[in-house]
Amino acid sequence: MEYFIILLIFLLFTLVLEKTQHIHLYHNRQERFEIILIFFVVGVIWDSFAVYRGHWIFPKNKTIGITLGLLPLEEYLFFLILPYFVLTVYKFIDSKFRKRKSR
Repeated sequence: MEYFIILLIFLLFTLVLEKTQHIHLYHNRQERFEIILIFFVVGVIWDSFAVYRGHWIFPKNKTIGITLGLLPLEEYLFFLILPYFVLTVYKFIDSKFRKRKSR
């Protein structure tokens, strides 16, 4: 459950930052879909392989208990939320540095 709550906090922070700062990450819906799909597919394959090989595990008491394949639901959400968070924060910081540089 902790993992899910942390992901929700990241998502809410990102949504607020995107709306209040008018951050636009993608040029169109097609680009948004393709980029998200790439992050998602690569992440799921990578993590599934790591779990299969025993490199890491997801304790049941730290997740909400829904597992799809080898990964908990939160891990799938991670691949959707964290790239969005990182790109949004990067765009925000980049815009602040660009404004500062142009002064």
